[in-house]
Amino acid sequence: MRLRTSLSAIVLMTVLTLAGSGLFAREFPSDDSGRDRVGIDYDEIIARGYIEIGVYEDFAPYSWRDSSGQLVGVDVDLARLVADELGVALRVTDLPADEDVDTDLRNYVWRGHYMGRRVVNVLMRVPYNRELDYRNELAALTGRYAQERIAIGYRISEFPDEPPWPGSFTSKKVGVETHSLPDYYLTGLQQGAMIENIMRRRALGDVIGLMREGEVSAVMAIRARLEHYLRDDPDFAVESGPLPGLSIGSWPVGIATAFYTARMLSYEVDDIITAAVRDGRVEAIYRAHGLTWEEPGR
Repeated sequence: MRLRTSLSAIVLMTVLTLAGSGLFAREFPSDDSGRDRVGIDYDEIIARGYIEIGVYEDFAPYSWRDSSGQLVGVDVDLARLVADELGVALRVTDLPADEDVDTDLRNYVWRGHYMGRRVVNVLMRVPYNRELDYRNELAALTGRYAQERIAIGYRISEFPDEPPWPGSFTSKKVGVETHSLPDYYLTGLQQGAMIENIMRRRALGDVIGLMREGEVSAVMAIRARLEHYLRDDPDFAVESGPLPGLSIGSWPVGIATAFYTARMLSYEVDDIITAAVRDGRVEAIYRAHGLTWEEPGR
């Protein structure tokens, strides 16, 4: 009996120590963050008459500035659809992508950037998987509206018999964005057999430029982005065939809102987007931009 009591005391002390250290604590925004910095909910948005929606900057065909400086793209059109359905004005903001999605959610959805940038009510084009969702309990990931997919854009004359696949780049040069998923994938494929044939640039537009100039035969990137750059040129095509050894070659994208302070907004926007997916309005937006739309996985 004394041994059991002693063991219980030790376990209790251990739990209390770990709880005090924060291991079991749920992370909340700091107390000195005003409510407007950690998200506002549906009723307040309706009352003030506008919604702030964030899109990624310089990320054609989803969101970029045209020659007049106006934000355009698929995600801008989807943001307008959401605002129209809510019956409020739209204020859309283009935001720079950080090193990872977790940081973007912290900076733009539930806490705010340390440089003072305010959070937005909704962030567009957030990739979804269960692990990301579990890691970011202060953000609600909902409203999935499309499936992203890695593909290969290529010069047709370089592959007259059949479209290229990753093994083609043991003998042909391929372009990728630096530090992108295709960069990591091709670098590690076949024990580095393709490293000498990979050319890298910081922006996809520059990588496409390499292919147009004949310095590479193909480019690997997100399918819709390749379609955007190549759709008006009959010399090029886009292939989205199998990618051996790539565990995540496609993923659903949706929206993010603050979990604790914008739950009703999350439900409302999720309902709007789900309805637009089902009745074909989301697909129509993609097609208006000359892009292939694929229904999001769950």
